Amino acid sequence: MIYNLIRLFFRLFFRFYGRWEIQGISHVPTSGPALIAPNHVSYLDAPLAVSPLERKVWFIAKEELWKVPVLKWLLSVCHAFPIKPGTPDRNALRRALAELSAGHLLCIFPEGARSDDGNLLPGEAGITLLVKRSGAPVIPVAVIGTEKMLPPNAGWIHRAKLKVVYGDPIFFTPDSSREEIVGGVMQAIADLLTANGRPSTPAKRTPAPDAGYQFKA
Repeated sequence: MIYNLIRLFFRLFFRFYGRWEIQGISHVPTSGPALIAPNHVSYLDAPLAVSPLERKVWFIAKEELWKVPVLKWLLSVCHAFPIKPGTPDRNALRRALAELSAGHLLCIFPEGARSDDGNLLPGEAGITLLVKRSGAPVIPVAVIGTEKMLPPNAGWIHRAKLKVVYGDPIFFTPDSSREEIVGGVMQAIADLLTANGRPSTPAKRTPAPDAGYQFKA
């Protein structure tokens, strides 16, 4: 019930304060596992990306947010669980795979961090393992305007027009490479942003060897 109340609060807030526009919500499956993959430019991205959805969503969030008591409680009731940034966090990966195995929606920021200038950061390799091990489709999402409503280091929320756009589900085969998965997801997000007035090009990175990619349950 608390989750539903929080979702309702954000729906009302974004609708009336952000005059939100929602596109492509029918692309999100009504049942079965899927990964919701938004770009990340503000702390408001996660609630904007998932509050329009009727299905409950589970979240991966960086561990440091659990150090704030109020945030710790809020994240917990919103089905979030922590991950240690910059390391292959096996506990978080196991939890994420368990949620997908249970048929849930899981929200993950493929960039792995918030962009301070609004440009797409290089995609991280962590999403690769979740896709390959779960077989779940990835729903690319463009969130637009949150960087104006709550910019990095801002002390207050500003009125700004918001838009959230859900793209077509992306399915990968079990033998898809890490470069194909990460590159495909980031390009899909960039295409959604560009099509909605935010020209974007996914930053390139040659993936380094990643113990998380070799994770064994």
